[in-house]
Amino acid sequence: MIDAIDELIEYRKPGGLSALLQRFHRFHRANPQVFDFLVQELRDVRDCGWKCASVHSLWEHARWVLSKQRVPGEQFEMDNKIAPYYARAIAVVHPEFNGFFEMRKSQANADLGTMLEAISKQKRPGYIRKLFWADGKAIEQGWQPTKQHEPKPVSRRERVRRHD
Repeated sequence: MIDAIDELIEYRKPGGLSALLQRFHRFHRANPQVFDFLVQELRDVRDCGWKCASVHSLWEHARWVLSKQRVPGEQFEMDNKIAPYYARAIAVVHPEFNGFFEMRKSQANADLGTMLEAISKQKRPGYIRKLFWADGKAIEQGWQPTKQHEPKPVSRRERVRRHD
């Protein structure tokens, strides 16, 4: 079944796909729960009143929560090199999060046809740059998937509990 990430990759194919973008796509196809987990966590922290979040922190959290789900011997590695692709894919597929978390310069911008907002000389405390399409269009006004992504529930490992 084709999802929003598959559509984004198809949209980028005419420009050619870098090895890292292909790796991101292969990982996503094998582990769609990672994207679902990150989107749901962002929704949760936003709904709790947070003004901003960190995809990098959520990436590390996902690595912990999701890797503990695997059976012994099953390979599951969340490489930090593809985390920037997830951040940009989230901002594209869920534009309501564009500007909710920080992104730094990355090869993912060139690969996905995006760019970060220029840094203002009068940077306000807590200000997070938004993502734009490389042609300067707002993410919300450019390409969008034909079917909106709705994260599926993700199985989480049981929380550690204190026994008294």
